[in-house]
Amino acid sequence: MAQMNSRIERKKLGKTHLTKNDERYTPKSVVDYFGKFDYDPATTKEKADEFGIKAYDTLETNGLVQDWTKYKRIWINPPFTNKVQFLQKASETFAQTKADIYFLCPIEYLTTSQFSNTVKGCRIYIPTGRISFINGKIGGKNGNSPAFGSVIVKIEEATSLEFVDIKQLKESN
Repeated sequence: MAQMNSRIERKKLGKTHLTKNDERYTPKSVVDYFGKFDYDPATTKEKADEFGIKAYDTLETNGLVQDWTKYKRIWINPPFTNKVQFLQKASETFAQTKADIYFLCPIEYLTTSQFSNTVKGCRIYIPTGRISFINGKIGGKNGNSPAFGSVIVKIEEATSLEFVDIKQLKESN
């Protein structure tokens, strides 16, 4: 695993418009790589059970209106249509609690003013390949990698980068 620590300069750029598909789920191996979590505000009961996350919210219970401050380790793969709101809530929660909050997003999102105006510091985990998500629309089977790369952002005080070998993020069967 190569690692690079550096300050990242943020420049305001135009808005990025992405193709949206809210039913793409993170493979268990990716979540497991980052450890155990005690809360996921944007999941399904089935995925929370699979990941061993006891506290979670779904579309119906709306994690955006729940209190996140009581949790120490939070995993978020937000619906693309609400990623801005989930990132804002994650950033606010971190400012209050300094919890370990991991946020999965398209790499292009890092270049938006929405991201740079919301996150003051973070560790960016960049996979050395694309993550194959689980497609909820085709019966929970692995789908093709999306047309964009994804990163995992851990909200922190300072900003740094870490490259993660994609093989480490895949299940070893």
